[in-house]
Amino acid sequence: MGNETKKIQDLKEFKGILINKQRLMGLDLGSKRIGISVSDPDLKIALSIKTISRTKISILIEELTEVINKFKIGGLIFGMPFNMDGSEGKSAQSATDTALLISENLNMPYGFWDERLSSAAVERFYEKPKKSRKKKLINKKEIDNLAAAFILEGALQYIGN
Repeated sequence: MGNETKKIQDLKEFKGILINKQRLMGLDLGSKRIGISVSDPDLKIALSIKTISRTKISILIEELTEVINKFKIGGLIFGMPFNMDGSEGKSAQSATDTALLISENLNMPYGFWDERLSSAAVERFYEKPKKSRKKKLINKKEIDNLAAAFILEGALQYIGN
């Protein structure tokens, strides 16, 4: 894949290590599903790609490798589920462990972006008006990949400033 596994502390470092218009991949790590998004080559916008089931690491790595090859990904941005007070809890430790496992298997640099309320924000944005809440406009699988795009979009805005 070209880049080595390295935890990026300041996401702006990605500007210096991505080569030949490589993109970033955003991942929303859920307990059952993982939402995937990718940036454009200029690191300006995030595009929602798909949601995959969280299964065995070998299957997960295979599915992520397909996206990496198709979109020329040079780095990973994982959503970090901080507690509302900004502290790291059980979910944050799980995200850190999973991110490390994925990054090492893919041999790619990675970083984290605060994902607090990303799924809630996406769900709220796409809900029908209160009068007709019988059906939601999107399902949980779609929320996951849109949340991944929401996470990556925040990281890209930071990188671009």
